[in-house]
Parts: sequence; C-alpha cells; structure tokens
Amino acid sequence: MTSPFSLPAVLNPPMTSREAVVDALYRCVMAFDTADTALFDSSFMPDGVFEVNRRAMEGLPEIHDIGLALIFKLDTTHLVTNVRVHMRTGTTKAGAAEEENEASLTATVLVQHFAGGKGMEPGQKSLMSGSLYRAELTRDMDGLWKFRHLQIKSTWMQGDYSVIGGNFSEMGQ
Repeated sequence: MTSPFSLPAVLNPPMTSREAVVDALYRCVMAFDTADTALFDSSFMPDGVFEVNRRAMEGLPEIHDIGLALIFKLDTTHLVTNVRVHMRTGTTKAGAAEEENEASLTATVLVQHFAGGKGMEPGQKSLMSGSLYRAELTRDMDGLWKFRHLQIKSTWMQGDYSVIGGNFSEMGQ
C-alpha cells in the first residue's frame, strides 16, 4: 500500500551517490512509519537480510511476513541521525576507477511506538527505543541503492513492551 506521505522512490533532481545511499535508509524508515510496502521494497534487495537484535529475516517474503507484519501494525515515528556513509569503488582491468556500486552505512535511530491506531489517543501506552543501524548496500539495476543487509541493534528501551507484543531484546532467541 502506498501512502500520501511517501514520495516516489526515484527523486528529481538526481542525487549524488552518497545522498542516494542515505536515501535508501530514509525510504526504509518512511515506509515503516507509513506502512508503505512498495517504498520499503524500493530500499531492499529481493534477497536482502533484515536483522533486528540478532533475529535475521532473509529475503523480502520473510521480511514482509515477520518484520513488516509487526512494524506496519504499529503507529511509529523513526528519527534518523548521525548517518555516516563509506563508498567503495573498484578498478577496471585497465586500471581506471569503477563507478561506486557498494557502500556501508551507520546511523542512530530513535523510534516512538504506539499500538496501531492509538498514537493520537491520550494516555496510551508507548515504547521508545534507541538503536544503532549498520548496513551494506548495493546499487541495483534500476539505479536505486538498496540494502543487502540491514542490521539493527537496540541499545535501550523505555516504556511498555506490550505495545509491540513482546520484548525486542528477546527477538534473537
């Protein structure tokens, strides 16, 4: 489902490679906040790995069935900061630099979680988390940067775990 708050995956004017790598993260978290499957899929390789607190989901079907099924049922706001990007280039056989097609990214993300449809109701239980994100990305055939592996490590939680249906720290068990 698309959201009126989601822009298209390809923006105009074209971004620099570094901006486009960061945009993969922005597409991903905006998709979390708007339950926009198409926008999420534009940020992930079909065989990508989505790992939350050592719980790995492999490939878009499993990510949809487990990860997005949990996230999309919540009212969330993801705030991304401290983004760092490392671009990698290779060389051709002739010794010329190749185009940048691989990158690594780190970021810090704060998330506020409420039960779906309850975020605007006074006095609702909530769960706030602080997490570190680490990712490996590739420029896909469509020109978009996408996650091959997105790893999320929650470093703290404050609030009521029942909002998300359990304890994030137990996801890897």
